[in-house]
Amino acid sequence: MHGDSEGSAAGFGDPLAAALGAGWRYLVASIIGVSAIVLVACPAPAAASVILGRTQILVRGPGAGAVITRAPFQVSFTDAHDRPVLSEVPGQNTGFTLPPVLPGVSSAPTGPVLYAPLSFLVGVDQPTTYGLGQWVGNLQSDEETGTEYSAQEVLAAVPAGEGVDLTVSTDDPSGRWLGVTVVPDGSGAIRVTATVSDPAGVVAMADSFSSSPEEAFHGFGGRHNALDQHGQDFYNWVDQENFGEGPQEQPGETNLVPNGPQGTYYVQSSFVSNEDYGFLLDQSQLSSWRLDSEQPDAWQSEVAAPEISYVVAPGNMAKVTATLTSITGRQRVPPTWALGPMFDREVELSEMPLAYENQIDSDLKEIEVDQLPVEAYRIEGWAFLPKPFLESVIARLRARGIRPLLYFRPFVGKEDIGTEYPTEFNMAVQNGYVTTTASGKPYEFLDNFFRDAALIDFTNPAAVKWWRERIDAALELGAEGFMLDFGEQVQPGMHFSDGSTGDEMHNSYPVLYEKVTREAVEAYESLHPGRSIVFFTRSGYTGEPGSTAYENFNFPGDETTNWSQASGLASLTRDMLNRAIGGAYGYGTDIGGYYDSGSSETTRELFLRWTEWAALSPVFRLHGALAKEHTPWAPAIDAVALYKQFSRLHINAEGLITALWRQADRTGVPVTRPLYLAYPNDPQAALQDQEWLLGPDVLVAPVVTQGANSRSVYFPEGCWRNPETGQQVVGSRYETVQADLEQLPFFFRCGTRPFNPAKGPPPAVIIATPAEGASYSYGQAVDANYSCTAGAGAMLESCSGPVKPGEPIDTTRVGEHKFTVTARDIDGQRASVTRRYRVTRAMATSRTAASQFALFPPPIGIGLGR
Repeated sequence: MHGDSEGSAAGFGDPLAAALGAGWRYLVASIIGVSAIVLVACPAPAAASVILGRTQILVRGPGAGAVITRAPFQVSFTDAHDRPVLSEVPGQNTGFTLPPVLPGVSSAPTGPVLYAPLSFLVGVDQPTTYGLGQWVGNLQSDEETGTEYSAQEVLAAVPAGEGVDLTVSTDDPSGRWLGVTVVPDGSGAIRVTATVSDPAGVVAMADSFSSSPEEAFHGFGGRHNALDQHGQDFYNWVDQENFGEGPQEQPGETNLVPNGPQGTYYVQSSFVSNEDYGFLLDQSQLSSWRLDSEQPDAWQSEVAAPEISYVVAPGNMAKVTATLTSITGRQRVPPTWALGPMFDREVELSEMPLAYENQIDSDLKEIEVDQLPVEAYRIEGWAFLPKPFLESVIARLRARGIRPLLYFRPFVGKEDIGTEYPTEFNMAVQNGYVTTTASGKPYEFLDNFFRDAALIDFTNPAAVKWWRERIDAALELGAEGFMLDFGEQVQPGMHFSDGSTGDEMHNSYPVLYEKVTREAVEAYESLHPGRSIVFFTRSGYTGEPGSTAYENFNFPGDETTNWSQASGLASLTRDMLNRAIGGAYGYGTDIGGYYDSGSSETTRELFLRWTEWAALSPVFRLHGALAKEHTPWAPAIDAVALYKQFSRLHINAEGLITALWRQADRTGVPVTRPLYLAYPNDPQAALQDQEWLLGPDVLVAPVVTQGANSRSVYFPEGCWRNPETGQQVVGSRYETVQADLEQLPFFFRCGTRPFNPAKGPPPAVIIATPAEGASYSYGQAVDANYSCTAGAGAMLESCSGPVKPGEPIDTTRVGEHKFTVTARDIDGQRASVTRRYRVTRAMATSRTAASQFALFPPPIGIGLGR
């Protein structure tokens, strides 16, 4: 039975889990400089080896190898069976002058360029960024001019550790040569590092590889445009606030302003290919990618630096995903509560402190009255609030079993929006905690809110100490976590305490920001056993390790409140799946969208479809919009019952999501899986960018088109059943399925129960005084107090009524009154009971001074079990 435990969720029938199990060992013999290779199947990988032949050099590692041709220079990469999976393009022996490029005219690289092994540019590579406002830090242009040269032949080869160091000649007339290292990188990968002997004037380095028209390039982080970047060219640069150009573009219309279709907050310089390898550019400088876009049979990765370092991992896509994420990191499994429904109280546009306080009070009342399941509540504008009020809110939340969350960002600003204390700008600037100009003055800029701001320098130990003090103070208030917002604002002219410049630091800044925060959290947790702190992020980048090693999960950025393919509801699936195969498993969209400035407001239909989309994603989080509120109880939405229904669906899937996340932490196979990863030999599966697999046995196909009451779903091989309607489909084929507004199309593999109900009876709920239906006369003295408890092994979740627990029954208000108590057991099952009593002007015809009622298990209509 799938889904009832960690092991069964992984499943012996899971093809992705099985794909990771093979191991190979090599037996290598060398005869008079000529290499003979025999493959022997063994249960364990072999030690690395190097063979220096007359014409070729062989580097072998566990599950991966490289064949280096001496002249003309060329490197090919082989898998565990000695099959070539990737080769550099053939060499050229003449310098290539780049054509003139006008700066600022394109959001993507322009060609042509030199396609050759290990090429480098002598000349100019000058990125410029937007300097103010909502696009501050975004790439505006990259001016690249000069002459490119490339590797020619191996002049010398020396074994070095498990690999080889090479001296390689080039066609640069000045006599520059390359130092090249080829070495196994862990189990199942080969790393290549190349540097230019004289870096003066060398501004970029690239490598180019042969490709086929059928090759697919999957990954690259939170891209919205496609699941396959074949035929595309783009820069890898962490950007912010890219929005689509219309309320609902047609499929394929995914342009973003200002950075084009590939603009993203969360960049991964890695991909997996359907041709049995994966690739990681292990550098943080600006990089450009041309993926069969200029030449149909070649792709290139270039980095703005006089050196290049990359990793090639041979294997099927599941194995490659595991190998690369073992290098870059995998998002850790969050505590169980962090997978439950979350509610964010954002700061709305131009909102004042008192209005924000009232919003919080209103939220908590509505959550209680509507009995919404909420595990965490985030207070974005916490610095707006008087400390006594903030402390009381946190205490109220904790008393209800709701975890309080707060908010942080990596810059200080002069605007008054409640996300930080007003004194912190002056404190950071005056104490040197921020980045500087070349002359050493604080680097100030106009931030997203067009106010003076400065970026915190996390390479400065004093700034890190100050940051940790701020984190500790928030946790001491009782917060159990926070949103880490922004991280994209680094500009080329910034200087950091460790000597780094902005163009070097831009992509790696989010990683450092998250690393410092993780260290602060772990230090706090070590002093406070039992506290499990969670934080989620917007920006990110790869590295060794990258952002995924430090954060718990992501939110996708500021989605527009529309159906847009570029930045609205229809952009989410591609974003989630593209980053998931890079180790970012936790994806928590802003239900209903966020950015409604200049966009349409969230309608009831859009809100419900967005809620459905989130229900079977890893993180279920209601955020709210910038200008116009869209809570389930808002008059324009009026969808409390349906919101609760899909909240419960997510709660029912929590056990499966947790088990899949634990598996992902071990294997790299993501929680949410693109169909191409599970069915690599199915060409139709590779086309599906609006559906996903939640583990091996759940197919999710949300509606993302306005006005639709059905949709076409592609069913991969096997039998699939809708657990709500009973509809059964046998793949591989397309089928149109009904999807009214209150329906989310999702299917279980026939014969499985991935969302197993929790074991054992629901929890007991005990309420004392009054008895159900009791009647009291006005002003009557009642010699008993109202109290409520949870049964053995259960936790009291909420206890609400006209008086506080421990206080006497109030008989001074005529009418009907009620108490409601909810408890939850360790498996997450909920049960509740409501007790009503009446106060009348006349003497009561029957009354009960004190009584006790136990519910175990709750009868139908009262219990709220999973």
